[in-house]
Amino acid sequence: MSLAILRSAEICSFRLGPPPGNILDRELCEELTEAIHLHGADPDLKAFVLTASGKSFSYGASVEEHVRGEVERFLPAFHEVFQTLMATDVPAVAAVRGRCLGGAFELAGFCHFVVAEETAVFALPEVQLGVFPPLACAAFPLLLGRAAAENLILGARQMTAQEAADHGLVTVVCAEGELEHALEEFLQESILPRSAAALRQTTRALRASFNEEVRRRLPMLERRYLGELMATHDGEEGIRAFLEKREPAWTNA
Repeated sequence: MSLAILRSAEICSFRLGPPPGNILDRELCEELTEAIHLHGADPDLKAFVLTASGKSFSYGASVEEHVRGEVERFLPAFHEVFQTLMATDVPAVAAVRGRCLGGAFELAGFCHFVVAEETAVFALPEVQLGVFPPLACAAFPLLLGRAAAENLILGARQMTAQEAADHGLVTVVCAEGELEHALEEFLQESILPRSAAALRQTTRALRASFNEEVRRRLPMLERRYLGELMATHDGEEGIRAFLEKREPAWTNA
């Protein structure tokens, strides 16, 4: 099982697995969507918490499922996680250690709060594989501003936990090995004392225009990815080269 669910009266925690990569494949995405929908319907729920097994949050989305014939099923399933999360208006908290890459960075960055160990590393390396991250392209310019988003997505630049905090993506930076304690402290101070109804209504009010813009742009970017990018040689070549552990042979088309 790639997703473990731990539910208390007011918090629903999702733990990604299996380590070391905790890869976001289609099966895990479908499990996560179903769980968000199910538990998000509970009016007493105050937050979702995303954690992971092992030494890293996640290496990102399944590269194997980005080849033609697979990506057409994977990408809509991945994006449905975000659509479902937006529909619940339940605040989400990501707890990040180690590597948080690609689709995992999209998922953590989309959360309302992120608690991260100081040694965590965030990156969107998709352009190095000849592709682009549709969700990040839709959401990160709104979250970070255009210039910072371009630096991350187009420049494929890594970001430390402190840098992410400086940009407002990370809420709490803690020492290595202190993630669970820092997460619990954050929940006790900022989530559990609040009204579940107030948390949802405030989340809806704060993210109304953001969600509207993401819902408008994401389907368009998904179509561009599947219909235009994957029709190019390089869009397929970068993925194949990664899987075959070789340098890509770009044709620039």
